[in-house]
Amino acid sequence: MLKEIETRQSIRRYVSREIPEAVLKTLLRAAMNAPSARNEQCWRFWVIRSRDRLDQISELSPYMKMMKSAPCCILVLADASAVLASEYMYYDCSAAIENLLIEAVHQGLGTCWCAIGPSLERIQNFKEAFSIPAPLVPISAVAVGYADEEKPLVDRYDETKIRFLD
Repeated sequence: MLKEIETRQSIRRYVSREIPEAVLKTLLRAAMNAPSARNEQCWRFWVIRSRDRLDQISELSPYMKMMKSAPCCILVLADASAVLASEYMYYDCSAAIENLLIEAVHQGLGTCWCAIGPSLERIQNFKEAFSIPAPLVPISAVAVGYADEEKPLVDRYDETKIRFLD
């Protein structure tokens, strides 16, 4: 198994260090190489580095307080006009986010994936705060930065959750 998959963790504290734009583009390239239903690739990415905007995000959801120390957030949106079925937006964006998270570990970065949708209240909060036009739908916000915490590794493999049907 890839070391990056085994060592990926949700990081909630970051050092104050800017992420080079080339590294951010590498993360986004990894995200956009994810599979998508019907190859619709409905994902869109807004890179947020403004301290004021990051602080604002921390107030839009009780689960995003880590944005106060993160030097960057990648807001993942879906273009609802680019999918045949709206459910695909969440699948496609989730696959892209997972690729981004794994590449971030490879680049020596920490991340924390925070859901926005399907909570209609959080979706509306983000639409208003960032003037997100239709047909874009905010799906998730990913905090990105250099970690300022270390966590013990946890092996989540659980045999009781597996069933082989031969």
